[in-house]
Amino acid sequence: MQHASSSRDTKAEIHRAAVDLFSTQGYEKTSLREIAEQVGITKASLYYHYSSKQQLLRAIIGTFLEDLFEVLRRVDTLPWSPEAERELLAAYLDVVLAHHSTGPTLLRDVAAVLAAFGDDLEDLIARSRRFQLWLAGPDPTAADRLRAAAAVETIGAAMSTELDPSVPAAEMRAVLLDAASAVLARRGAPVSE
Repeated sequence: MQHASSSRDTKAEIHRAAVDLFSTQGYEKTSLREIAEQVGITKASLYYHYSSKQQLLRAIIGTFLEDLFEVLRRVDTLPWSPEAERELLAAYLDVVLAHHSTGPTLLRDVAAVLAAFGDDLEDLIARSRRFQLWLAGPDPTAADRLRAAAAVETIGAAMSTELDPSVPAAEMRAVLLDAASAVLARRGAPVSE
């Protein structure tokens, strides 16, 4: 029983070290040896948990994608309403905030992510488009669809920006949710130059 617990701790340490190194150096420039050294284990011990660097990348980013898919699937069963919009936007934001540390790897190492997740990413893109269309509301105009895309990008700022650790998580969540909601609140408004 003791071994399973320490194994889970080691896996968590490997994840943290990999996310840190992938984010700062990039996926391609990070070796499994460096990850093992940062964790304080041998490379052989790391191989016990992950047979390759790509398998480690899949484990790290896979969790984010699974959580994201769970939210995006709700679009298929949840009728649009202002309350449902805020609820789903908040759920999407919660996933992004929970996985914000994977953002630099996703943005920096697109080729590695594509190689590891090809088909899954195509499904993610299709579901993201449906989510944006759902956020655009009933009978959306082209401007409403663009506003919905901008609202999603507003939330995505949590992944592409280094978050200030001095800002409480609840405040960060409130700011991003309010900003995305403000973009959507202009739905149906005339476009001004």
